Amino acid sequence: MEPEVWDASNPFTIEGDHLIPDLDLYDADIYDVPDPGLLNEEDESSFKEAAPRLFTSNSRWQNVTPSARARQLWLLLRTGLQTSVEKEKRAELHVARLTHGLELLRRLEVAAGLCSVAQDPMGRRFVVLDGAGRLHLRREDGWAQEKLLAPVALTGLVALPGELGTVGRFVGWGPAGLAILRSDLSLLWQSKPVERRVPGREPVCCLPVPDAGLLLVAEAGRSLALWKFRAGGRCLVPHGSPLWLPPNLSGALARLALGPQHPPHVPRCCAACGSAVLTFDLHTWALTDVRRDLHKTTISDLVYCREAGAMVTASRDSTVKVWEADWQIRMVFVGHTGPVTAVAVLPSTALVLSASQDGTLRTWDLQAAAQVGEVAPSRWGPRGPSETVSHLLAPAGPGWPLLALRARSVELWRVRELYSPLAQLSAPVLHLQVAPALPSPMAPQAQLPTRLVCACADGSVYLVSVSSGHTVSALLLEPEDCAAAVAYCLPREVLWLLTRAGHLLCANAARCPMRVLHRLCPPPPPAPRPCCLHLYSHFTDPGSAFATWEIVRQYKGELCRSDVAGAWKDKNRYLLVVGHTDGTLSVLELRSSKTVFRTEAHGPGPVTAIASTWNSIVSSGGDLTVKMWRVFPYAEESLSLLRTFSCCHPALVLCALGNRITVGFEDLNSATYGLVQFGLGNSPRFDHRPQDDPTDHITGLCCCPTLKLYACSSLDGTIGIWTAENRLLRLLQLNGAPQALSFCSNSGDLVLALGSCLCLVGHRLYLPTSYLIKKLCQDVPDVVDDPPLPLTSQESLTSAQLQRLANLRGVASLRSAGRPNRAVPEAPTWLPWVRAWPSCGASPVPPFTRSL
Repeated sequence: MEPEVWDASNPFTIEGDHLIPDLDLYDADIYDVPDPGLLNEEDESSFKEAAPRLFTSNSRWQNVTPSARARQLWLLLRTGLQTSVEKEKRAELHVARLTHGLELLRRLEVAAGLCSVAQDPMGRRFVVLDGAGRLHLRREDGWAQEKLLAPVALTGLVALPGELGTVGRFVGWGPAGLAILRSDLSLLWQSKPVERRVPGREPVCCLPVPDAGLLLVAEAGRSLALWKFRAGGRCLVPHGSPLWLPPNLSGALARLALGPQHPPHVPRCCAACGSAVLTFDLHTWALTDVRRDLHKTTISDLVYCREAGAMVTASRDSTVKVWEADWQIRMVFVGHTGPVTAVAVLPSTALVLSASQDGTLRTWDLQAAAQVGEVAPSRWGPRGPSETVSHLLAPAGPGWPLLALRARSVELWRVRELYSPLAQLSAPVLHLQVAPALPSPMAPQAQLPTRLVCACADGSVYLVSVSSGHTVSALLLEPEDCAAAVAYCLPREVLWLLTRAGHLLCANAARCPMRVLHRLCPPPPPAPRPCCLHLYSHFTDPGSAFATWEIVRQYKGELCRSDVAGAWKDKNRYLLVVGHTDGTLSVLELRSSKTVFRTEAHGPGPVTAIASTWNSIVSSGGDLTVKMWRVFPYAEESLSLLRTFSCCHPALVLCALGNRITVGFEDLNSATYGLVQFGLGNSPRFDHRPQDDPTDHITGLCCCPTLKLYACSSLDGTIGIWTAENRLLRLLQLNGAPQALSFCSNSGDLVLALGSCLCLVGHRLYLPTSYLIKKLCQDVPDVVDDPPLPLTSQESLTSAQLQRLANLRGVASLRSAGRPNRAVPEAPTWLPWVRAWPSCGASPVPPFTRSL
């Protein structure tokens, strides 16, 4: 009997004595959106059986030619790879919670007790020294590499950074003195017997000074010794005699830290001893300053923050204090309820981390003078008083974790930054919107800049450029004119503001500061007054809109009648829609703000929110309804009712995308906060799980039309990212309560307001891979430069208004948000003039500008 030969072109699988046709891998459409990385191959077949069935003693399989067998195995491998990729894609679309700040990665238990930890950035590892004299080598992410016995008896270990660590990588200390270890942790050098200290004066801690090639050694006998590296870091020699502490100081040397350099290039060292801090000049090797009683009790740790130019001390009196260079107190943080045991500064930031016996790790912002984060590591396991954090080691490099050292464990904390500062304003932000709205990208030659309209609690309204973070223009009003709503028409450079008292202001935004053109006062009670404001933009000719904007900018908004006739000749329409307390909607003329159309909408009860799409306007009111209006921008009767949705709770925020409306409900009596989506198609309503709803007041609701994503912010400190089907995709846990939220680009970048700071959330931080691929397939235009407008009308500015302008600061932009290094804070071009201008005979601006 001749053996059967398996024809590779035959699309059948042998199973016993039967032939079973294989199914094409790509017959079924398993994707909502085709994967651009998937290549379809015609006339391919594959096995449905598992891999072990192929490697059998079946005679027919054994008689298959090697090439056909390899082909079938390759098809099986490709099928398994495709399945794995699809599982990964589906897993990414599940709800994920991202936390800003510290996030626990893992805990490493040290059975013999923890003595010291040395971070080695050059070797991308850290070394743990335990109480039994063993050295545990671990990668930067905590995974074990090797375990060695220390070549000499050691009680502490520190790594040498930079060129100092090319030969001798570590410096250890113990009862026998000092020792230098190579990168493989073998002994390179040990102090000679004549250089060893007498009993009771062994080293207790060391501090390398890499720039000067020095090593500070605190000894048990209340003395501080200085050593100098020689022979390229291969040995140490004493540098001067040890310095003894003043006899009238109680306590021992606890911690060492490098302080500010004064004068320049002269390093200084600060040492904590009891409740005092001593300063040593390393150039002259002398004790230069003693500051007593800085805390009520013992100082447990100290560190210098270069970004803030301040020394930070922690004490067992439960406080963290921040000091100027001359040891004048700058601020005191009093959030801990137990003794503070350790502090650390995150590199290249003004953020200080502190650990306490109350079981918390807290994050303090020295620039904002506030606590911005708190975690409780104690909930991951029971610990006694001896298991408090004794040391905090800041990340040794980009991507490195923060190390929290305890008596018998090391905790690795990842420092995740969900957002970066974009701009600093003069007061807390109440309202935030992007202008123009986010339609399809315009032609490159007619691209308008993207601006953020920010209404603040002090009555100011700022136009902030997304491309630079600088303030383009400002409307400086008083707190009694605080905005209840704002609307901004970028092509016409006109800004409307509705105050909480019902006044409607129209301002020229083509100059800085803006000038109020006219003010409409509300009618006396009981007549209805305006309570809601929205601008509907009908873009049909982007080129004409760009030309109009250039003309208005050229004349600074001061156009004569002939210029207005030429500038307004375009097909674009802008309708100012106002909601009133009696439930009516009004459409106002653009420049004069006169009512041209009025209709009954939500009576009885006020209009609570207004939103719009390219062809419709959506409104909600106190009558518990949401109405969609068809817009006829070229007609006098511009609104026509299209559909009405009934609600169970008051709708306070709206967001429309296509033929779907997302509504934010709130009912304070029952503490109900939720998001529901209405549609015009076959599915009129989309709901989600109740546990996905916010738990506090909804402060912002916006959408990204290109990605079909929604985002909402809440006072519970979260930002929810929702799909077009009202399904929660990502939950961003912030370290503060956002007051406002808006998408600022078609790529999915978000801007949120935390107090008076605008922060940027990059789309790469939260978007799944499928959305990133969709974004890469889009034609995203370049970011348009938008410099600040020159300052005019100097005589009309008061000293208080000058102070508002001087408090502004551009911090970052869309271009620098994705870079690892933060942008250097910059100020608008007119800010140096603001600092020196003594307006209206008032005294010059006080030295608050030092913080800039």
